[in-house]
Amino acid sequence: MKRILIALVILTTLILTACAPTPAAPTQNEGQAGGAAPASVALDFAGWNYDSEKAHDILKNYENWIGTQYDPKMNVSVTMADSGYGEYDTFITTNYAGGGKYDALYSSDHWLAKWAEAGWILPLEDYFPKAKEYMKDMSPFSVNALTYKGKVYGLPYYSDVMYFVYNENMLKEAGIVAPPTTWAEVTEQSLLLKEKGISETPLLIGLQAGSWFDEAFFALAYSEGGDFFDENNNPIFETDKGPIFDMMEWLVESIHETEILPKKVMEMAAPNVQEAFKNGEAAFVIVPGYMMKEFNTPGISKIAGSAKISMMPGTTHATNGFTRLYVLGSGALENEETMAASLALIEYLGGSTTVDGTTTYHVAKRWSVENNLGFSANPLWNDPDVEKVFSSMADPQILAKQKALAQSKDGMQAPWFAEWISFVRTEVQKALLGESSTTTVLESVKQQWVELSQE
Repeated sequence: MKRILIALVILTTLILTACAPTPAAPTQNEGQAGGAAPASVALDFAGWNYDSEKAHDILKNYENWIGTQYDPKMNVSVTMADSGYGEYDTFITTNYAGGGKYDALYSSDHWLAKWAEAGWILPLEDYFPKAKEYMKDMSPFSVNALTYKGKVYGLPYYSDVMYFVYNENMLKEAGIVAPPTTWAEVTEQSLLLKEKGISETPLLIGLQAGSWFDEAFFALAYSEGGDFFDENNNPIFETDKGPIFDMMEWLVESIHETEILPKKVMEMAAPNVQEAFKNGEAAFVIVPGYMMKEFNTPGISKIAGSAKISMMPGTTHATNGFTRLYVLGSGALENEETMAASLALIEYLGGSTTVDGTTTYHVAKRWSVENNLGFSANPLWNDPDVEKVFSSMADPQILAKQKALAQSKDGMQAPWFAEWISFVRTEVQKALLGESSTTTVLESVKQQWVELSQE
């Protein structure tokens, strides 16, 4: 039923798009996106409700900037619709099913292919060629996340890496001189911490069946060199041996045999892990980098100053990198003025613009400095304000080294990836709960991929 609904939405979108006038690509104004738009423009924008107050303030700043510093002929207002992140894909799908559309919106790497195939979003580079130039500034895993079928679809809002974080004071108390470098060492050190009564739950990983599961699961697989698909999106992972099988078996063992990983992790997302770690409940966690700020902030965290990042344990030390992005909605096709304002908005949010005489990635920098959000634009590493913030979070050399080993999620270029990964979440939990064997679960998720690819 779900796929029938999506198919109907796609058909409706294609019909509406075919009937709509196609505006000419906007002219460039002083090297930036968009051209003159003499009429007032009202943009419909969508996003999830992370720090909504700041998001709305940024949009207000854009409204002021576009008419005073970008092009005095443009008078733009932006209305933002939002939902929780966990419900956001459903929120967007429902809107389009009801005939709605957006001019620009937030997206995530694992929804991009689905939305592009549905016609809800447009290839950004087709209307804004400068988007391709921006890729020179971006981290490789983000370039992959921003691209579909060889075309750039968006500019980055936020990108981050899943890091292995440890409580330095706990390790010192146990007489451990260095953090673990393999998963076997994670087990060994965790058992010692339990034996000494330092932590009853030494290891926490958010494995709740939701979007944060994806980031942790791929990070674990990549740390052991696991590959899910080949360049043609054919599944290549083994179901009875190999790195992905071994990692799942280690998780099962950690829950049911060594008990270093409590069963409650299957009800925990990354924010729940963050809360437990800063309250001193665990020695090791796998979390996105932005959480380091709270870990080491006195008055907020009980372990302030003790949270440290080390390389992801495993044979490769690789991890998962993920990207949230700004994309061009099909609503921007309404007319040239709407397209010009939408492109200017996307560049203002995700690109490098000149504001009050200073040219930089202003919005990405603000999210980074004020919220410690990761970023894709490598030039920001040279910004003294950004460098100061991230140096206070962790060793910059380790951050850079781990980010260099980050990979985007395998299979995201397939339009059915979003549906498949939702299935994977619940299937993997069956293995972790002891309800199914690892082989049975891996065979099931492989078969599901094949079936979805044939629909």
